[in-house]
Amino acid sequence: MIDSTIRNPIVFVCLLLSHFIFAQNEKSLSLNEFIRIASNDALDAYKAKRQYATGYWEYRAHKSRLLPKMNLELAPFTFNRSFTERYDPEKNIDLYRPIRSLNSFGQISVEQNVLFSGAKVYVHSTFNRISSFLDDQTIENFSTTPLRIGITQPIMAFNALRWEKKTAELALQKAKNDYILQQQKLNVKSVGLFFKWALAQTKLKLANENHRSAINLHEIGVKRFPLGTIEKEDLLNLELETFITSTALTQASQNFQEIVAELEVFLNISDIQDYQPTLPELLPNMMIDLDKAISLAHANNPDLIHEEMKRINAQRDLDQTIKKNRFDLTLNASFGLNQQAEEFSELYSHLLNQQYVSIVLNLPLLDWGERKGNIQTARMNKEIADIEIRQNIDYLKQTLTQLVNNFNLQAKIVADASKTKSISLESYEISETRFLSGEVDLLRLITSRKSWQNAAEQYLISLQNFWEYYYQLQQMTLFNFIDDRLIEVDYDELID
Repeated sequence: MIDSTIRNPIVFVCLLLSHFIFAQNEKSLSLNEFIRIASNDALDAYKAKRQYATGYWEYRAHKSRLLPKMNLELAPFTFNRSFTERYDPEKNIDLYRPIRSLNSFGQISVEQNVLFSGAKVYVHSTFNRISSFLDDQTIENFSTTPLRIGITQPIMAFNALRWEKKTAELALQKAKNDYILQQQKLNVKSVGLFFKWALAQTKLKLANENHRSAINLHEIGVKRFPLGTIEKEDLLNLELETFITSTALTQASQNFQEIVAELEVFLNISDIQDYQPTLPELLPNMMIDLDKAISLAHANNPDLIHEEMKRINAQRDLDQTIKKNRFDLTLNASFGLNQQAEEFSELYSHLLNQQYVSIVLNLPLLDWGERKGNIQTARMNKEIADIEIRQNIDYLKQTLTQLVNNFNLQAKIVADASKTKSISLESYEISETRFLSGEVDLLRLITSRKSWQNAAEQYLISLQNFWEYYYQLQQMTLFNFIDDRLIEVDYDELID
């Protein structure tokens, strides 16, 4: 039978692969090390860093909008040669006359947004020079406004900057917590892949043991058949079992290689096949208090910060709609000094006052209920947003409650699964001994072996659930319950 196995190239390769994995490999990789590699090298980790940087620079842009801005505008050379329409007072008609001119313009300005009122205060300084080329002469003219101070103040209007400030700090905090949240999501994903890898390796190991055991039992059966201690039917079943386990070994090997390829992409490394997963232990006597978890989630979970931002934005949209559909009233005022001269040396002599004041009013008189409809729509949208926010908060609390309960119960489930695994293994070893002595039949042996292997798989699954529950709780609260501390990050390193 061994010769026939060697002649089957697929099974032979699987045997060599399993021998390499379980006999030659001495490297081990714990769950914590797996998570650390994923946090540092996985592409999802790089993505999370860039997402935080986006939020950080958006906040910096908001802070910049609150500071004065200085602008320089230059048009040093504007030449114009064309015909223009001019009125001839002697003939009382319009005529087209040729013009040739060279203009130069420059302006420097400083502007400041006023947060509490929505006004804009500005200081300008401008200079103009125009040269007109006539047939027999060139006429130059200069004008300047060395200083002009002004304000544009909307009256009872929507103040976008003030509403933006209400959410800017929340947005930055959400960006920070979102980064930690993405790291925790990466941890949960890492736990799933780690145990998927461990389960695939365990199944490959069991499939290898099953196939070797089937070969050995068939060889024993072949020797016992001439002695009359085994029936022909049992011998055929033993031979059939070698082919069944051979197929299972091939499938387990294929599944293992697929998972290894998935891990190499996820971890962004190429030598994962050199390692074996080391299963983590349970956290001894850890019970998470539900009230503490809910309090931490309310304080740290970025989804709740997002709900608060939604509430503020709904109020902003209502305020904007009400003021937009009422009237527009704007006050413009400025004071400055200006002068014009034909000689540059005379330009800044005897500067004249420049004053400007205007009030602009735009008031709809008849709109057939359009404004009222817009306002009512905004109010309904705000009420819908309030309901959705309440639903989302209640759902998060419900999810967190279920998660805490599952985690607190899972340790006992893992302990029971471990005992089941030990008992089923001992039962299988007894059944194998009794089968070799002829006390039990093949069906009893196969059933005992499947029970043991199912128990081994269920133990891995229950242990996976335990750690997934824990990291999901850490994800929802952004709190390290093992060390009893908030998860902290050096955000400055994320920007570099």
